[in-house]
Amino acid sequence: MEKHYTLSEASEILGVTTKTLRTWDNIGKIITIRTPGNQRRIPESEMLRLTGHNNVSEREVKYSGGDSIILMCKDVEVYNTSTKEVLFKELLPGCMKRKTMNYSQWMRTRYSAGSNVSARRLMLAAFGSDNHEHAIEATRTLSLSDCYWLKRQDENVSFYDISPYLHKEWDGSGTFKGGSISTLFVNGAADKKWLDARTLLKVKSYKEYEPYALCYTLGLNNVAEAKMSDEGILLTNFTSTEYFLESMEQSGFSGRKDNPREKAVETFKEQAVSLFVVDYLVEHDDRHWGNYGFLRSSNTGEYISMAPYYDFDWSWSNAVVALPDNAYKNYSDVIRAVCEKALHISDRFEHKEFINKRAKELLQTL
Repeated sequence: MEKHYTLSEASEILGVTTKTLRTWDNIGKIITIRTPGNQRRIPESEMLRLTGHNNVSEREVKYSGGDSIILMCKDVEVYNTSTKEVLFKELLPGCMKRKTMNYSQWMRTRYSAGSNVSARRLMLAAFGSDNHEHAIEATRTLSLSDCYWLKRQDENVSFYDISPYLHKEWDGSGTFKGGSISTLFVNGAADKKWLDARTLLKVKSYKEYEPYALCYTLGLNNVAEAKMSDEGILLTNFTSTEYFLESMEQSGFSGRKDNPREKAVETFKEQAVSLFVVDYLVEHDDRHWGNYGFLRSSNTGEYISMAPYYDFDWSWSNAVVALPDNAYKNYSDVIRAVCEKALHISDRFEHKEFINKRAKELLQTL
């Protein structure tokens, strides 16, 4: 019989609050069952899916002609999706290199979720369908977060021919004819779209700006550049043809038995601790392992640094997530410094009462 997890058990494993899990259930982001007493339970198969360890069989991408389909990183052949042969290990997605996900599982982490209204509208306009499977061949799964794409083994085409970083759709001189539409392949569930190769709009995301502003005012320098517009928050793309984003989830550095937040502190040290402190101050209770990670070289596969802080869209939730034990144990001075500075500059912010309350609360735990 399949095991079922309580929300408390699941929240500890996934690193999110029980409130977040209830919200995910209400919007259809996760599958739950109800007990005779109307209590939510999460099936083990769903937990495995959420942690990237499900045993769903791979559905190979099919192109006409039956040729082998190659996963490329820029112009390097990385993986044969048809034969499952590794062609260049150093440029594999980290989770495939470390064998925490297979190709299909990794590919699903790159899809925009169903709640991305912009992506669904774009698919409907271009393909007459909002099914990602129908869009894979035409888009080559190109993204503006990484440099991966798909090609037939016998095709004579290069990354610079089809890269969304350089695509004519951005300067207005071209229309979509297959190749780009990078809005379909961008991390996270929020409604978002690329306005150009440098600017991501998170639609109607207004409350998210103040956490970015707090980071800037605190002097934290590892933060995505953000500004407000009438439509929502605008984020400057921090990836390029030289460096790509790989989330902690996609990296494979955090395994099934690991606590992703503790692993983040172990990996990124003060930078991760500062991020988790800011999350606490702004009541951001959804810092899951898909919204922090690494910058990698698209030429060598080398892990360069922690990616700039991004995704504060669940802020001011009236809930907090405790910092990992290894943050308290090894970086209490960092926690104290960020909290004390936050108290000093909080008058500059609309949510100053929240910031003060949480900073004092966190200081009391030291």
